[in-house]
Amino acid sequence: MITIDALRVRDGERTPLDGVTMLLTANAVHGIAGEGRSELLRAVYGLAVPESGSVTSGGHPLRRRDMAYLEAEPRFWPGLTAGDCLGLVRRYHPASDPAPLLRRLPVPPAAEAAALPPNERKRLALVLLLLNPKRVLLLDEPFRGLDVESAFMLRQLILQLGSEGRTVLVAARLAELDGICDDFYVLGGGGVRGRYEHYEFARAVRE
Repeated sequence: MITIDALRVRDGERTPLDGVTMLLTANAVHGIAGEGRSELLRAVYGLAVPESGSVTSGGHPLRRRDMAYLEAEPRFWPGLTAGDCLGLVRRYHPASDPAPLLRRLPVPPAAEAAALPPNERKRLALVLLLLNPKRVLLLDEPFRGLDVESAFMLRQLILQLGSEGRTVLVAARLAELDGICDDFYVLGGGGVRGRYEHYEFARAVRE
């Protein structure tokens, strides 16, 4: 269980999160829609320091080393090819095999990662994330910039992650969460406007 307790995050003059509380069961896919969804993932991962509140797992602070994070706009070091990036992941996780993922989300291995078109850059970032065996995955706007076929493949992969026993947080537009989440939260006005089970998508749209 991941517990987000009364989280408050400021960003200059804005307070995108003001007392956000969530109980996220382990081994499930949780969707997060609405205003402040990206800020929430950044706070969970430790990229944004909350003014108050906490993020814990099993009563202990959730550690970055237990998580993997996908940025909404992936960035890569200049000069590294896509193949170099894949090789680095395999160096630290020798048991990982990128071939099945690359068949679904192809990228040109010899191309410079930083110079790839947005669609291919996002596919590479997704492959690198999914090769990571971390138990908690944070996906910030994973569908942004993807073509229709890649978005379909990603939806299948997210469903597979839930069945593998990993905990996945997906921050995306409400329409993109339909059919891939065990439950989802809608944020707004700094807080949680509603929590819905996977079968309550139509009610979430109405409300």
